[in-house]
Order: sequence, then C-alpha cells, then structure tokens
Amino acid sequence: MNPNSIELTNLNKCFEYEKVARDIDSISDIDELKNLAKSFAKLYLKQEEVLSELKWHNPALDKNWLIIVKENWVIQF
Repeated sequence: MNPNSIELTNLNKCFEYEKVARDIDSISDIDELKNLAKSFAKLYLKQEEVLSELKWHNPALDKNWLIIVKENWVIQF
C-alpha cells in the first residue's frame, strides 16, 4: 500500500499526516511499528462502528420513522 496514492484535501489534515508520518519514520523498534499499525487498523474499524451506530440512531435515516412535512409542520411517528 502506498500512502502517497491517498489524497487529503483538507490542509489541516495534510499537516497532521506529515507530523504522524515523520513520527512513524523515526521509529526503529519493529514491535512498536507493529503495535502502531494494529492500533491504526483497530481505530479505523472502531470509527466504522461508531459511524454505523450514528446512522442507525439518526431518526431521519431510520426507516421505522415516518416524517411528514407540510406547510412548515413536521410530524414524526
């Protein structure tokens, strides 16, 4: 996997990535690198779990809710 093939469009995220990349480049202990890679993988998966939970708990996205909008009134049931 080549990290240069992933484009970040937010300037703050670009700077944050550069900082993390330099920190990773400075690591010489292979066990520390393994743990770091495992942590990033687990954080990514946790992020997917949280986003999935947010989707299911958003009434606007929940198929069990019916929202009727008429003349500036919103009725939910």
